[in-house]
Amino acid sequence: MNTIESGPGVDREAARRLVLALDRTDAPIDDAALDAVLDLRIATVEGRLDTLGLLDRHGVQRFSQGDLAYEVVRAFYRALGPEVEARPGLRLLDLGSGYGRFGLYGVLRHDLTAHGLELVPERAAEAARAARALGLARLTFAAGDLLTAAWPAADVYCMMNAVLPGLLPPVLARLEQEARRRRIVIASVSTSNRAFARAAWLRGLPVAAEGLAGRELGLWESV
Repeated sequence: MNTIESGPGVDREAARRLVLALDRTDAPIDDAALDAVLDLRIATVEGRLDTLGLLDRHGVQRFSQGDLAYEVVRAFYRALGPEVEARPGLRLLDLGSGYGRFGLYGVLRHDLTAHGLELVPERAAEAARAARALGLARLTFAAGDLLTAAWPAADVYCMMNAVLPGLLPPVLARLEQEARRRRIVIASVSTSNRAFARAAWLRGLPVAAEGLAGRELGLWESV
C-alpha cells in the first residue's frame, strides 16, 4: 500500500504532485491518509453530526456518509482523460458530493472546473474549506437538495448513488433535459447504473479498471 505522509499546513503543489504520482500507479490508495494531505477532516465533522437530526432534516433522502474510495475516483478520471483533453475548460458537477473527493482529485489532477452539490451542509462546508485551504479557486461546493436545487451547467455529471432508487426518475429527467442542450457525460455507481443503462438517450462508455472500481463504476454519454 502507498505510504502517504502529511506535514504541518497545506501545500497545494505537494498535494498535486502526490495525486499525479498516485495516478501513475495501480497500487492501493490509503483513503484516510490522502484525505489528510488534502486537509479533509471527515472523521471530525462526522463525529459532530447528530444522526437523529439528519434523519429529521433529510429522512426521505440518502444522507449517510458515502464518499467513494479514491481508487474509484482515480479510475473515473483515467476513463475521463480523453474527454478532458478534447474539451478544454471542461466543467464537472458532482451531484451528492459529500466531502468532495471527486472535485479535489480532479482539479488537482486535471485543473478542470468543478462544483459539488451536497445535501448535508456540514459536509459541503468542510469540502469548501479544504478547497480554499488548497487554493483551488476553480472548485466550489454548495449545500442543497439535488432534486430541487439549481444546477450550474456542466459537461460531466457525477451521480454516485446519491439518491434512493425511487427518487431517481426526476434526476434522470433533469439530466435528459441537459443532454438535449449539449453532449454530456455521466458517471455512476451501484443502483444508479441500472437506471442509466435503461435510458435510451445514453450509451455506455468503456471503463478499464480492476477491483472495486471495475465492479462499480459506469460511464455514459448522451446520444
